[in-house]
Amino acid sequence: MVLPLPKRSKVEYDRPPVSPKSRRIRSRRMPELPDDVLEYVFRLLPIKQAVRAGLVSRRFKQVWLFSRMLHFGRWFTTHHGILEAVSIIDRVFRAHAGPQIQSFKLYIDPTDIEAMVRKWIEISISKGVEELELNFIAARVEPFELSRDLIDVESLRVLKLTFCEIDIPPNLTSLHLLDTLILKKVEITAEMVETLILNCTLLATLELVRCDAIGQLKLSAQNHKRFKVLKVGDCSDLSLIEINAPSLRTFHFYGLVPLFLFEEVSQLKDVVLNFVPTKGFMRHSFIRNIVDDLAHVSVLTVNSIFLEGISPNYEDLKHNMHGLPFWYRNLKEFQLIMQGGVYCNTYDIAAFLSNCPMIEKVFIDLNDCSFEGSIYWELHQKQELESFGFLCCLKFVKVKGFRFQQHEHELVKFFLHKAINLDTLALVSARNRLYPKCYSDFIERYQKYFQWQPSPRAIMTFSNDCKDDTTHPTHQKIWQA
Repeated sequence: MVLPLPKRSKVEYDRPPVSPKSRRIRSRRMPELPDDVLEYVFRLLPIKQAVRAGLVSRRFKQVWLFSRMLHFGRWFTTHHGILEAVSIIDRVFRAHAGPQIQSFKLYIDPTDIEAMVRKWIEISISKGVEELELNFIAARVEPFELSRDLIDVESLRVLKLTFCEIDIPPNLTSLHLLDTLILKKVEITAEMVETLILNCTLLATLELVRCDAIGQLKLSAQNHKRFKVLKVGDCSDLSLIEINAPSLRTFHFYGLVPLFLFEEVSQLKDVVLNFVPTKGFMRHSFIRNIVDDLAHVSVLTVNSIFLEGISPNYEDLKHNMHGLPFWYRNLKEFQLIMQGGVYCNTYDIAAFLSNCPMIEKVFIDLNDCSFEGSIYWELHQKQELESFGFLCCLKFVKVKGFRFQQHEHELVKFFLHKAINLDTLALVSARNRLYPKCYSDFIERYQKYFQWQPSPRAIMTFSNDCKDDTTHPTHQKIWQA
């Protein structure tokens, strides 16, 4: 008599067999971490992740009450709506039982809830907040007023404010630990900035964006050893930037051309100059004033206004001058963004690069612009391209927004002829444009010409903007506010 097999439950049938090796691995599994260690880890999570962790296990149901990262960003406010968002945030602060709030980030419209917002900030300050990020750009009319006691905080290391009105006392006694200060659309005066620089000796990064009350920015950071990054963008009344910062390594600027007075910036390595065109007279002398201060830069991004400013003008031509005498011996990467109907042409690009003996990478974004032709270009500059020396260190050239126009042919010919050790020349079409079949002759001609070059490793690539997988510049796009 054959006995029937014992019935197996559905779970047993669905469960994969366990191998002896798996059993040995399970037997050697590390023991679970103690509750106090796990709770400490969960406290370091942002509030959203801490709440989710509490839903996983009853052991951590209340762990969010001790969260040190209270982050309520743009997504939180728009997802929940302003009324629900205010209710949730207030409930979190009223119930918070931890001894410390390390980071508080808030994006909200403070209209009609100013007192509540101040209470949240005060609670964060009382618990030693180190990172405070307040974004009130959604405010309907007026910027949010931050009183002195909400700024004069000893524990702060990172302070980011958007659309605020602040009051920095001349006798500031705190913020000694401040490392990063980012102010966007903040009503702050030049005198307040000077006070902050003088008092915050550990400051490493300063960003000023759309701070229209600043007319003359004077930064005296000669005693600062950690001041590395300065970004100034779209400050409409800014007419002067005066800097004395021996440790400064990065400077990004966007706006109308101001007068630059750099006293000590010998460590400056990374620079972006995005000058806004003006309807009136372009102050080329102000642009020329900064040329010598870039002598040690290794990565430089500019727009065509910069090259126009340093190119030979009519007065130079009268005296047979070829342009400004400068020598960028440390420059390894150069990016040029063409802007509008410009007078900048291949000669100006060649003249600039001839003063950069160690240049390795060149990126040019034509940006749907056409070089302005001139009689002087046709009669003189076009022929003078042959007089420039070889770019012996240049390995990579990328021209974006390529449309096979005449001035672009001249640009390609220059690089193919002068970059004798070139590895790659990448041509990328203008945005959302494909190479039509009629350009196949041009491509074939370029490739044949390219084969004549002395570098056997050199290759030429053609791609559309949406499929561009070639090397990208350090500055993905020219910096702006």
